Amino acid sequence: MCGACGAGRSVPRWEDVLARPGRSVLADRAARTERLLGPGSGLRVRAWMSAGYLLADRVGRTVHAADLDTLWRAAAERGARPAGWRPLRGPAATVPVEVPGGWDPATVAVWCAAVARTEPDASLKVTLPDPGGARTVLVEIGSGAVRATVLEAGPDGPERGGAILVGGVGAAGAARHLTDCHQVARGPADGL
Repeated sequence: MCGACGAGRSVPRWEDVLARPGRSVLADRAARTERLLGPGSGLRVRAWMSAGYLLADRVGRTVHAADLDTLWRAAAERGARPAGWRPLRGPAATVPVEVPGGWDPATVAVWCAAVARTEPDASLKVTLPDPGGARTVLVEIGSGAVRATVLEAGPDGPERGGAILVGGVGAAGAARHLTDCHQVARGPADGL
């Protein structure tokens, strides 16, 4: 419980709105981050119990990061960027993203944090439909920060089980990045 606002309940971190935190979720996010950084970065990422992540460089120096934002900030301070990153340019648009096998919450969380850190001027909205139709999550990336909100599914609400929608300036490039990120995250062990 936070208590700072007097409401008596804490507000979950944006990444925890996508998937509740736990050791397996943190391990998935750490593995996805390490794959997205690529072997050329010289960085290793591991889940650190249930308290975040450890980022280690080639000589063994480690940094604890409590969340994905801090993790990507620490990676950027070591000169690392997502492998194959291209700047987001292009007109404002809304682009659907079809991900074979459905979207992965860990991959999307890592990608959103990477965009916020790598493209601090980006202004994107990512709509993530729940394949089961129970809810849809709206992720807003802007001014180097990420926010996530749950939108309840209803008769006038978002489409159930549809494609991911990426909207904003450079959305086409962002959609390509997100698709590539899913392919990298699944890697050879997942059938690619």
